[in-house]
Amino acid sequence: MEIKFDTKVYDLLKAYPALIDVLVNLSPRYKKLKNPILKRTIARLASLRQASYLGGFTPVELVNTLRAEVGQNPITDDMKEEEVSTILPSWAQNEPAAYMNATQVLDEDKNPLKLINKEYKKIKTDEVILLESDFVPSPLIDEMRKKDATVVVIVHEEKEGWFKTFIQK
Repeated sequence: MEIKFDTKVYDLLKAYPALIDVLVNLSPRYKKLKNPILKRTIARLASLRQASYLGGFTPVELVNTLRAEVGQNPITDDMKEEEVSTILPSWAQNEPAAYMNATQVLDEDKNPLKLINKEYKKIKTDEVILLESDFVPSPLIDEMRKKDATVVVIVHEEKEGWFKTFIQK
């Protein structure tokens, strides 16, 4: 299997099981992949591009490190997509209907996507969920957009290295 930016973490580890140790050595954040529940859920959704942000890497750094481990040549990334906005839309400025700290949820070996889905079902149209994390929650963003949610991520103004993700139903 060729390792690419859109390769799902689950598929990577299925094809190259030894890479789990490489990932864990790269970032302690990837230790969560050893949790069978998170491995079956989040790893199936997350591409290497998305997982790179969780570990604090650029997609090129992560993918090419993994490619080198299995003897594949480096590749370049032509995608210039930016997940983080500099503008907070007016709909995100009201009091959120629900709040979650995704970093804390992951530290407790829980699945933030599952918990956000529960909250999303509870809120009314035009209400907002605020998610704080020390990473850009790309897989969660993609899943919420599939539900036609409006999502914006901004840099947290009070916590360095943190982000606020606003999800509107």
